[in-house]
Amino acid sequence: MKEVNFKNLNYTVLGANNKIVGDLEMQGDTIIHSQIEGTITIKDTSNLIIERKAKIDGTIYCHDVEVFGKVFGNIYAEGKLTIRSSAEVSGVIKAKKLSIYPGAILNMEAHAENEESK
Repeated sequence: MKEVNFKNLNYTVLGANNKIVGDLEMQGDTIIHSQIEGTITIKDTSNLIIERKAKIDGTIYCHDVEVFGKVFGNIYAEGKLTIRSSAEVSGVIKAKKLSIYPGAILNMEAHAENEESK
């Protein structure tokens, strides 16, 4: 088994039963189980995962994002946005690629970004 040097890993996990109010800027893969009111910015091309019990009230700026929980606000993804069947999303969506699984609750305006639209 390969030894892991945790000091050099670049990731963030925000656990359940927390409420965070304010703007967050992060780097590295990020997993959110918390309630957040504010802007979330992932400053590199890492993945953002919004888990089932998470609730976001605000704007998200990221590269790739996968939503299992609730997002009430805008999502701007430079890469792929995946909305899973357990998700509830309300707001404006801009992404290069968009995947929506059956069962998701949506109230959104969606825009596909491609090289020609820039």
